[in-house]
Formats: sequence, structure tokens, C-alpha cells
Amino acid sequence: MSSKFFASKPHNLSELFYVFSLIALQGFGGVITVMQRMLVDQRKWFSQTEFLEMFTLSQILPGPNVCNLALMIGDRFFGAKGAVVALSGMLILPSVVILILASSYEQVAVDSPLLGAIKGMSVVAVGMTLGTGLRLLSGIQTAIVGRLVPILVIASVVYMIGYLRLSIVWAVLGCGPFSYLWARHALQSYQDKKRSRL
Repeated sequence: MSSKFFASKPHNLSELFYVFSLIALQGFGGVITVMQRMLVDQRKWFSQTEFLEMFTLSQILPGPNVCNLALMIGDRFFGAKGAVVALSGMLILPSVVILILASSYEQVAVDSPLLGAIKGMSVVAVGMTLGTGLRLLSGIQTAIVGRLVPILVIASVVYMIGYLRLSIVWAVLGCGPFSYLWARHALQSYQDKKRSRL
């Protein structure tokens, strides 16, 4: 993780809880887009690259990626207490909203305009996911790994999951080792070039 990590950070656990509650309550169709905008662009707790590194790790760990990410971020700032507070912020208020909506869903879902709205939100969810992917692209350090290989890996993953309908596990197992080896080789070459200039 970069040394710039703590350039800006939450002042206390209350602020951490507030920010993660706000993120979760705005996360219609996906929290990652809102999380990236709030933590990177607005609060400046992370650079785009730092956020992408943590998001990548949260993706390959078991469990919901946003919960993994909340735990990691909370832990980085305030240790175990921060992890619990960040995760609580992600879960408590949205759980209340979900329980209220679930209890009234059957009453309003049949022959209701809300049913059309719910179906229409699926398009928004897809758009938000694509938008998040495009925003996260700027976190890839092309000065080190280049542009061609990341584009090929992204295209391969999209093809495997979107067209072949393979499990995400197969995409990670198929593209992950190659990406790791390529990034390691590219980083070593980049460091060798830097040393040769000195």
C-alpha cells in the first residue's frame, strides 16, 4: 500500500460510521461506485490506485466484496474497532430499509407501478457496474504494466463471464496467475530501468 494512504483520514469512529452509512444508503444498484466517488474523489482517503488495490483484494477474498472492503478500510484507520464500525455502517441502516420494504413488497408488487420501477432499476444496476469498471480503469498503473496486456485480460474476463457464462472462480483462476506473473515481470523491469538511470 502506498505511503499516501494516510494523507487524509476520518477523524474518529463516528465519522467512519457516518460515511459508510451514507455510502450504503446511496448504493442503489451497487455500492462500489458510490464508495469510490466518496472515498477517492470527495474525502480523498485514498488515491485511485490505492482504492483499486484494496478493491482487488476484496474481490478475491470469500464473502461480499463491499463488506470485505469496509472491513479492510476500517481496520486500516482504527484497527479491529474500525473494522466493526465500518461494517456496521454498511449494514445497519440498509438492513432496516430492506426489512421495511420486504414487509410491504407483496402488498404493493402486484399490479403496481412499483413493479415496473423495480424492473427498470436492473438497467441502472448494469450501467452503474459498467461505470464503476470504467472509473477503476484509471487506477491501473499503465506506466508499469503497459496498456495492451491489461486490456487483453479485461477482455478475456468479460468474455469468460459475460459470453461463456463461466463462474467468476474460473475467470480468476484462468486470468489471475497470468496477470500476476505479467505484473511481477513488468514491475521488475520497471525497477531495473529506474536503477539503471541512477
